[in-house]
Amino acid sequence: MPQTQISPSLTNEQRQQNKPLVKCFIANQDTLKSFFFRGVGEGADADDLFQKLLMKALKMECTTHIDNPLAYGYRMAHHLIVDHHREKNKYPESLEYEPESNDLSLENLLEYEQRLRIYQQVLTQMPALRRDVFIRRRLHGESRQQISKSLGLSEEAVKKHISRAMDMLKEAISGFITS
Repeated sequence: MPQTQISPSLTNEQRQQNKPLVKCFIANQDTLKSFFFRGVGEGADADDLFQKLLMKALKMECTTHIDNPLAYGYRMAHHLIVDHHREKNKYPESLEYEPESNDLSLENLLEYEQRLRIYQQVLTQMPALRRDVFIRRRLHGESRQQISKSLGLSEEAVKKHISRAMDMLKEAISGFITS
């Protein structure tokens, strides 16, 4: 594996203080990258996290108090993996389980809009009384009895208006489906 380069923007003093820690990480980069790979499952992500590990080590003020630099490196690596997963879950590139819904397809949306236009057209062609009865029953959920009382019709007349309106809609939709 290629050796990792140290950022030139750090001062010599910072490099000297952190040199044992960085040297340890570079000397054990294969095992640390394997650790990252097991944690994230992607080779490119593992390499990126190893670079972040080196940058963190370089930016640390003083590392002389660290007794076991490799164990410290694994602890830092673990935190980087956790941060990586948090960030990935915050902004996922794609959904792991995409919702399956026929309502969301473009085809179904277009078909719905076409049917809606047909319904609107048929409703405008209906006699006013039939349209009023149908809208009250189907859209507003009024009972036949309520409609008959408010319009002064028999319940049988209300029933026939609804039935004829449904027949008109069915005929228009069947013409749409066969064309």
